[in-house]
Amino acid sequence: MKYNDSVVRTPMVIGNWKMNLDHRQAGQWLLEYSGSGQNWARRMEETGTVVNRVETGVLPSFTSLLAIHDMARKTDLNGELFFGAQNVSELDAGAYTGDISAQMLAALDCRYVLLGHSEQRRYHPEDDEKIDRKMRVVLDSGMTPIVCIGETKLGRDDGIGIDYALNQLVSAVRLLSPEDMSKVIVAYEPVWSIGTGTPPDPTVIESALADIRDFINATFGADVAAKVRILYGGSIKPDNAASIIRRYGIDGFLVGGASLDPTKFAKICHRVAESSVVRLRRTAHTIYRPGKRTVEEFTDSTLQEPYQIVASKVAQNHPDTMAWRASLALAAYRTVGFQWLEEQAAAELEDAADASGTTYLGFEADVLRDMIWSNRLRIIESMMKLIDERRIRGVFSIRQWLIECDDSLDPDRRHELLAEEFANVACMRAYGEIGHGVDFEGFRRPFVAGYLLSDVDTQNRMWRMRGIDRKLHRPWKSGRLGLQ
Repeated sequence: MKYNDSVVRTPMVIGNWKMNLDHRQAGQWLLEYSGSGQNWARRMEETGTVVNRVETGVLPSFTSLLAIHDMARKTDLNGELFFGAQNVSELDAGAYTGDISAQMLAALDCRYVLLGHSEQRRYHPEDDEKIDRKMRVVLDSGMTPIVCIGETKLGRDDGIGIDYALNQLVSAVRLLSPEDMSKVIVAYEPVWSIGTGTPPDPTVIESALADIRDFINATFGADVAAKVRILYGGSIKPDNAASIIRRYGIDGFLVGGASLDPTKFAKICHRVAESSVVRLRRTAHTIYRPGKRTVEEFTDSTLQEPYQIVASKVAQNHPDTMAWRASLALAAYRTVGFQWLEEQAAAELEDAADASGTTYLGFEADVLRDMIWSNRLRIIESMMKLIDERRIRGVFSIRQWLIECDDSLDPDRRHELLAEEFANVACMRAYGEIGHGVDFEGFRRPFVAGYLLSDVDTQNRMWRMRGIDRKLHRPWKSGRLGLQ
């Protein structure tokens, strides 16, 4: 068979079996799959068709991992079909009944671990603060994390491009170095498309994945962005795989329901091998809005003076960490957009070349990352302006955004500060509605105390629903916020 040896990133197809197929059924699946590619391989050989090598894997249930491990060794699939787990604990070992550690999975020769899938987020207490720690333990155990991101229908309609999904990625990668990030696989699965049988238009998928790669470039640099494989997941079938994989920048698929049928799964793998050799050129512009700030607004900030002082202090004093770089990249995406920053860099370099009488040869690969850093004050000011105008969904105040960007906070402290800020925001809105003629301080104290009491009671009720009678503290007891 003739293989294409010029591919930059090896295409891949990963089957997510979810809660299907016990260990006996998994063994039968392997037997059927092992013989599914012979006729296709013979046809490719006879026609002289050039194909790409495809990295193929499945993610069975925990109870089937050992069976898959043993049977793959006994068949000709060893080294051709890899496997991994659908989740992992962020904890190493200890008295954590029901959890599976990364070391346990590594001992079974798992290659991948799926993290942050929307069904884990929906049906289990899987949140962003757990996912970043899971990313860390998976990498430290020598396995490859496949981190899932994707917006809901509401997040798509009301968001800025795919900022809902990118915000999930910010949280997942904040503990990673550029070297770590180059080993990560990102799976974009718009929640509104999973299981519907109808994926988005291929141009929509291409644009979303291009925005994800631009975000990685903006955070970690062009070299890392060029290495990271980005998959699409959601209603992939043999009859639509070829048209999607031909699109620029799509490195493969995370397949759900179709992966339960070994014949369908093999056909998807074959479509990827054939159709990924020759790709369509990248669409010139993202189909999403490039940001909610116009270029004129971005270059001429009208932020109020107190906020200008805060923005200046943040830009000067915030440590240069990968978490902060990721937050700035997302802020740039939400405000002026990546494309304008790249065009502005090119224009500046061309002007400099004209002034010096040299020839403009183009810009360096990391220009987007560098432009965001050099324009960070303007980006911070623009983000604050959008927040102040209530134009960022889910961000209610500038202080909330700054708390969320502060990677020095541990999860408990961040939750505490955010609860206090949400209380203050709610208080200001309520006072604006009904507080005319009422002393603000007299209104604020009982309102904020009631809000925080409700927050604590909600947490206590959640613990009791789990069978644990845990009494959380009342946050105003220490005298903070001027409450007694």
